[in-house]
Amino acid sequence: MGEVLNSLRAEVADVPDPGEAIIDGVRVNADGEVIEDAEGQGSDHAQEEDEGDAAQPVSDILTRDLTAHRTLGLRLALGEQPETALIAVTHALAAQTFYRGVEAHALEIRPTSAALAGHADGIEDTAAAKMLADRHAGWAQDMPRDVADLWGFIAGLDQVSVMALFAHCASMTVNAVKQPWEQRPRAQRTTDRLATALTLDMSQHWKPTVRSYLGRITKAHILAAVREACGNEAAERIADMKKAPMAEVAEQLLGETDWLPPLLRTERPALPASEVDGTAGAETSDPSISGDVDPREAERWNEDPEAFDTEEDGPDAETIVFPEAAE
Repeated sequence: MGEVLNSLRAEVADVPDPGEAIIDGVRVNADGEVIEDAEGQGSDHAQEEDEGDAAQPVSDILTRDLTAHRTLGLRLALGEQPETALIAVTHALAAQTFYRGVEAHALEIRPTSAALAGHADGIEDTAAAKMLADRHAGWAQDMPRDVADLWGFIAGLDQVSVMALFAHCASMTVNAVKQPWEQRPRAQRTTDRLATALTLDMSQHWKPTVRSYLGRITKAHILAAVREACGNEAAERIADMKKAPMAEVAEQLLGETDWLPPLLRTERPALPASEVDGTAGAETSDPSISGDVDPREAERWNEDPEAFDTEEDGPDAETIVFPEAAE
């Protein structure tokens, strides 16, 4: 009778309580924590497993624990070695830019490249699009066939080539398209600063034609553009024309200039503080000179400069998120 009772007790002991489970012979609770017996040891079954085959992999819980510590060590070390960090980031970008359907990167960086053809008809046929496609094809031709060899390929490049590959992959993620429903003032300001840092001159890539611009705006906009680029006399000569012939003449007039609509203009870089005097300060603060607003808005600037103070965000408007600190 005593042997039967002992056997029943053993069977009951092996049944996990609600919210508990037995994984690889180890009793764990709902949070994945190991539940020890009264003597502070694992279950008898776990002890038997410990005496088993050493080639058997460790539990999933222990695997997560150890790799979390390794991740922390990698984060700390990578932050102290900028050259290796550049290779790692370039690898993460290139692995996802040139290879599809594989997870071969260790950094959780997810580049996205928005298609532009749906926003601008014929943009893929422009000279700028061809230049970008040729640059991408050149790098794609150099990529190793197997993504497993990508790290060695990048690490073997000279510093200039690594930076060039990094710059190309980063450039493919740029998205400055303004959607009518989007409200991203900070992103738009960052785009403006990027254009300034690059000294972007869109007159090298875009011209105001009837198809690209002049046939899609009002007569008032056409006259304002001609007046700004060619003067009042040129604008007066076409003022009485109908829209279609006005747009055609305006294309010829503007084609001889580097005129750009406000959305394509790049603000001048700010002068160093040591070089800024009263005149220079007025030039860099006046939007009619920097070219970032419509000429009619520039006239309002002269009347009421405070109307252009659009910085709606105070210093506490955003919260900086820091990584988890070790406790």
